[in-house]
Amino acid sequence: MQKSKGIKIAALLCGAIVAITGMVLVVSHFFRGEEFYRSILIYELEGTANIEREGAGEIRAAEDLYLESGDRLTVADESSMRLKLDDDKYAMVEENSILAIEGAGDAQDSKTKIDLVQGAITNEIQNPLSTDSTYEVNSPNSVMAVRGTIFRVEITTDEDGEACTKVSVFSGKVSMGALLEDGTVGEEIYVAAGEEASCIGDSSSGSYLTEPEAIDFENLPLQALTFLMELVQRDAPVTGISQDELSGLIEEAEAWEDEDESEAADYEEDTDEEEIDESDGSEYEDAADEDSDTDDSSDSSNSGSTGNNSNSGSTGNTGNTGSTGNTGTPGSAGTTPRTNPGTTPGTNPGTAPGTNPGTNPGTTPGTNPGTTPGTAPGTNPGTNPGTTLGNDPVVTQPKEFTVKFMYQGKVFATQTVESGQCAEKPIIKPKESGKWDFDFSTAIKKDTTIKWK
Repeated sequence: MQKSKGIKIAALLCGAIVAITGMVLVVSHFFRGEEFYRSILIYELEGTANIEREGAGEIRAAEDLYLESGDRLTVADESSMRLKLDDDKYAMVEENSILAIEGAGDAQDSKTKIDLVQGAITNEIQNPLSTDSTYEVNSPNSVMAVRGTIFRVEITTDEDGEACTKVSVFSGKVSMGALLEDGTVGEEIYVAAGEEASCIGDSSSGSYLTEPEAIDFENLPLQALTFLMELVQRDAPVTGISQDELSGLIEEAEAWEDEDESEAADYEEDTDEEEIDESDGSEYEDAADEDSDTDDSSDSSNSGSTGNNSNSGSTGNTGNTGSTGNTGTPGSAGTTPRTNPGTTPGTNPGTAPGTNPGTNPGTTPGTNPGTTPGTAPGTNPGTNPGTTLGNDPVVTQPKEFTVKFMYQGKVFATQTVESGQCAEKPIIKPKESGKWDFDFSTAIKKDTTIKWK
């Protein structure tokens, strides 16, 4: 009995030890998490985006969802995402962007690295980083490092296929370095507030940095302008543009988007109308074929309406007392002349023969014989030989459209393109970096406006 009690007591003690150990581990993990956990929150999402997470596959992004270090984000077309890192770092990811984000350390000693694969991201670091903290944005050909600033990084490909990374600094200072083939950073420049610079080329063939110049705010997309306006409205230090100027650019960009949407709607409407026209055309051709068959049938049954049939023999002018010669039998369909032209006099010619015998014995056949003879001669010669069949195709001139190339709100070049053909890239580019925001393999179906991006 005592042995049994001893076993129970030992079991209870073991259970208590396990429970206490578990509590210690939970508390330890909790406090460790407070020390090492980096908060990366999706606090706003417009449109759609996906998250690729190791061990979990693809996840649909949503507001108030926390990201993990190493997550890869894909933001869809006409979409955007706002991120909050810790409590004082914000990022706005624009449409058609792909990036991976890594966070290490803690809120006071943070290590943040964003690998931007394509698209654009605007970053706001509200408080200066501590000595051991870092915040980097990497692109395929360059590295941007900051201490505390507001800046935007955009990746594009120019018309020659070269990668271009542009950094625009709105506050503070950003260092930009070109990546070398071995992964190290080569040439490095500093871009100040109100300036932008680019890294062009790739690390394998050699990339180079451009000299910093004033930010071209007119070329910023609507999403970036809207985010900058939010920063200005809460008194963030944005250099190089005023709130009124931003408002004007936003209105202009919104007008451009409305025009693009209207053109897209017109294009869809034109496409639908073309499909209807093609359908009507096939029905017209079918109807024309039926009319042609009907006309052919009519021609066979009424040969007299096709050609001018002459009477096969004209009666000779009779003499005063002479009997009229035998009238010739009508020719078949006006093609065979009368073989007995009425030369045989009457059997009772009278005492005085006609002094003016028939001078036209009917030897001349119809001058415009029907092409399809009927089986019965026509009694009413046709006045219209029916040479027009009525099913000749209508020849129309190809429709032409105007293609306008716009740069900074002004017409840079124009082209006239036939419907269904493709526009050509202008030989001269308005600027060294950037590209025309258009797929030049697209067939032109309407008047088109192409903007420099």
